[in-house]
Formats: sequence, structure tokens, C-alpha cells
Amino acid sequence: MAPLADRPDRSGAFHDSLGRVARPLLLVALCAGLAPGPAHGDVDGELAALTAALPACEPARPHCLGIQLHVPVVAGGDGLIARADWLAVQLAEANRHFAPIDVGFQVVGADRLPAGAGHVATPADRDAVADGRLTGKVIDVFITGQLDDVDPPGGVIRGVTWRVRGSDRKYVILSTAAPGRVLAHELGHVFGLPHSRYAISIMNKQPRTEPPAEQRTFAAAELAAMRPALRRLLRDQVIADVPR
Repeated sequence: MAPLADRPDRSGAFHDSLGRVARPLLLVALCAGLAPGPAHGDVDGELAALTAALPACEPARPHCLGIQLHVPVVAGGDGLIARADWLAVQLAEANRHFAPIDVGFQVVGADRLPAGAGHVATPADRDAVADGRLTGKVIDVFITGQLDDVDPPGGVIRGVTWRVRGSDRKYVILSTAAPGRVLAHELGHVFGLPHSRYAISIMNKQPRTEPPAEQRTFAAAELAAMRPALRRLLRDQVIADVPR
């Protein structure tokens, strides 16, 4: 296994201004307000409502890549641990940072995980959460309530990109404690980026004050590296554009 884990950035590098996420939050709020909500304990209905509430790719974006969500139920099984407004922020930030390479992301489906997946503590847990669940030409994102650090152990992290044993297939595990930029960071790993030391980069986890957190994105060299990575992923049919 070659994990690519991300600990909290104590410099505030993952904190974003409210302005950039106002639109997706408004859309989610409108959907929630206009559509009848699922009955209490209707997890399948809640999953369908969550997927429907999240924004689609912008029509002008040349590439729209599908994300399959896997979300644990709360203890007792009468709801999900993740909220649509939190997921909307993660998705909006990913779409913003990948816009320079003409890539957008859209949730194409969601399924439930058992309550035990709400705490991913060990490398074996990271393997087990995806066992038998990776299908289709999508990017699988597994949500958890707590994601423990394993390198070194003893702490918690906000996200990790993990590989299937004996394969190059990657998937993302995302903690509900993750600030808005973490999904974009992990998707950078899916596209082959390592951690970096570019001051501008969201792949740089070093504490720093400049540039301000809200100005950070992928460095020009990282964008250049992801363009051929996108072509390879599409060519090898690891991912595919969502039909529109």
C-alpha cells in the first residue's frame, strides 16, 4: 500500500471564504426546502435526496467525471453521517480548482455503508471499506466520521487517497471533519500529484502564511502534470466522462 494521507493544516490553509461556496449552499438549501424530505429512518430516500441536491457539472466544462459516494449510516441505522451542504462545499471547491484543466466532478450515485465504517482506524479498515464496492469508471469517495492516522499512528487526518492492494486503482476516504479544500487535494493525488512545496499549492501541507489560504490552488506545474494524467485515465478507461 502507498497511502497519501493528509493531516490538518494548522496554518489555516484549508479554510476558505464563504463567498465561493455560497452558490452551492444556496442550491442545496433550495432543493432541501422545495422537495419533500425522506421519512425518518428512510436511508435509501436520504441517499437519493442527497445525490439529487448536489450540483451537476457546468455544461461548458469539456470533461465531467463521475463520483460515487459511499456514506455510513449513523449508529442505529436511521440516517447518514454526512450532510448535503458539507458535500456541496467539497464538490464546489474541487470543481473550482480543477477548472483550469477543463475538468468538473459530479456525484452520480451514493450507497450506504454500515455504521462501523464511521471510524476508519487501521490500514486493514482502509482496505475493508472498499472491498467489493469499487465498480464502474468513476472515482469512489468513501465518507467516514473519523479517519485515524497510521503514519505515524496516534492522530487523526482529514482525508487519504488509498490504493487497492496489488492494483493501481485509487480511491478517496474523506472525514466529515474535512474543511472544504480536502476533496480537491485528494483528487490531486488521484491524478498522480504528490505533496509539494509550491507556496501556492493546495498539495503543500507545510504551515505558511503566504499566499493567503483563499488564494491557494494547484501550481502551474501541477496543472501541467495533470493534463496528461487525465488523458491516461480516460484512455485506460479507469474513469469516463458522465453522459450529458
